[in-house]
Amino acid sequence: MRILLIAGMALLVASHAVARPENELNVMPMPTSVRHGVGRLAVDQSFSVAVTGYKDATLERGIHRFMDDLSHQTGIFFKQKVADSPSATLLIHADHGSESVQRLGEDESHELTISESGAKLTAPNPLGILHGLQTFLQLVQITTNGFAVPAATIDDRPRFAWRGLLIDVGRHFIPLDVLKRNLDGMAAVKMNVLHWHLYDSEGFRLESKRRFRRTVLHAS
Repeated sequence: MRILLIAGMALLVASHAVARPENELNVMPMPTSVRHGVGRLAVDQSFSVAVTGYKDATLERGIHRFMDDLSHQTGIFFKQKVADSPSATLLIHADHGSESVQRLGEDESHELTISESGAKLTAPNPLGILHGLQTFLQLVQITTNGFAVPAATIDDRPRFAWRGLLIDVGRHFIPLDVLKRNLDGMAAVKMNVLHWHLYDSEGFRLESKRRFRRTVLHAS
């Protein structure tokens, strides 16, 4: 019975691999809608970004972080990260700003259109733009002619408003660089809520010189 069960599972996995489309995009989580195009957009030293719509500090930091991540991912040192609209490879347009503190249920949708000549990322606000930049990074692949992104049109919006992760540093000490790496991972898969359990009876991980009071224990 056990042998038959293993054989059946192997057959199911094999059939799924055969049925999987060859041009399926390697994006996580799966976008709401994907329309495949023809060709690829090259990612080389001339790759640059331009913002044509709303712009704020959050969006600017996100774009610079995106270009740094793209450089680390490809090993390419880009000559110009931000360029004028006509010459930019990736055009970014946000209609308006986001809430100062993200509100649960706030619009996080975006549309990413990629062709052989360029790409355009549009969203109602910077939240969607940040998610779209992560989608672009996931699409980058190595080809016989260097790095490129497949032509496609992706419409995406979160299926769930609350997409969170709990990190408990009160009971289990976690170094700061590990926490930052977890935040990068959350951003990569478009999560939006971090539950950071800072303290418990096992430890208090936040230094506070103002609120700290020394306790002296007297032996009875």
